[in-house]
Amino acid sequence: MKFYVLVVLTMMLDSTTQAQSFDENTTQTLKNYVNEFPNQTQFSVAIIDGDQTQFYGQVKFSDTINEFDNSNSVFQIGSVTKVFTSTLLAQLVIEKEVKLTDSVQRYFNFSLNEKGTTLEQLSNHTSGLPRLPSNLNLAALDLKNPYKSYAEADLEYYLKTEMEIPTTEEKTYQYSNIGASILAKALENASGKNYSELLSERIFQPLEMNQSTLNEGEAKNNMVQGIDQNGNPTPVWEMGVFEGAGAILSSTKDLSNFLKAHFKEQENAFSLTLMPTFMVNKNLRLGLGWHILQDETGNDLYWHNGGTGGYSSSVFMVPATQKAVIILTNVSAFHAKASTIDELGFKLLNSISK
Repeated sequence: MKFYVLVVLTMMLDSTTQAQSFDENTTQTLKNYVNEFPNQTQFSVAIIDGDQTQFYGQVKFSDTINEFDNSNSVFQIGSVTKVFTSTLLAQLVIEKEVKLTDSVQRYFNFSLNEKGTTLEQLSNHTSGLPRLPSNLNLAALDLKNPYKSYAEADLEYYLKTEMEIPTTEEKTYQYSNIGASILAKALENASGKNYSELLSERIFQPLEMNQSTLNEGEAKNNMVQGIDQNGNPTPVWEMGVFEGAGAILSSTKDLSNFLKAHFKEQENAFSLTLMPTFMVNKNLRLGLGWHILQDETGNDLYWHNGGTGGYSSSVFMVPATQKAVIILTNVSAFHAKASTIDELGFKLLNSISK
């Protein structure tokens, strides 16, 4: 579940591109990027500009890049899942089932080792929790499926015994997979429904995200084969108790419905996630789940990426101008050039912002 340093991406917002045929430019730009990856690599891209959504699909086969419609093809979106988890939090807040300021302890029936953390802090990565729990044995992990063996009992033991928060007077930003996972579990306990049910009832069904699921079996006919950094087939990561941090399977068509829901001028769960909750520095603020930058015209730009052993994704949107870019790939997060997918996203967003 990758998350790259923001410095380079922030600098890219100051770059400029010359106007030219958008479709031709986009197609060629995608080819240039796809060509850097192994055979069997797929890119599925959606570009939203107001009421118009354009889909681009490319696959590299026998060192040749072909175009085709893969807008309904399903990829694992990795850490972009965290935005959905925070949207569920916002939905429960709107419905007055929880409060952002609620202590996490309130939603567990056993005593946590640390009791001051709030739901908002889990959502915006200011809880102080580490990236991964201390009782996840990194040395023994199967890199093809690293979270599969971490069980509910392991999470409960961590929460009861090993969860520690640094004692500092001021909140700081520290990206945390375990924080998002605990948030999802707290929302399950608050609602009495499991994470999959919450996603289906509160987001997938209302937005007609018909390809989106946590279950690989449900997506089997449309599932794109993940490939590792060497171009070999690799499995979809089974996230288990980390599902709230990175388990969702989705398509560019479905994600375009999700992003466009943020463009409506009304007070709802989507607009709540866009509200800044913490300032990291002059270039970066945090919403609920979202990282907030600024585009070259000064509008708020919301971004998140994700990656697993066989997939990488990147999502960008500017609600003020109703522009967005979605990139889903079966590029491994471990590939040496995986970070160029974020670079591509910013380049495409700049292209439609002219």
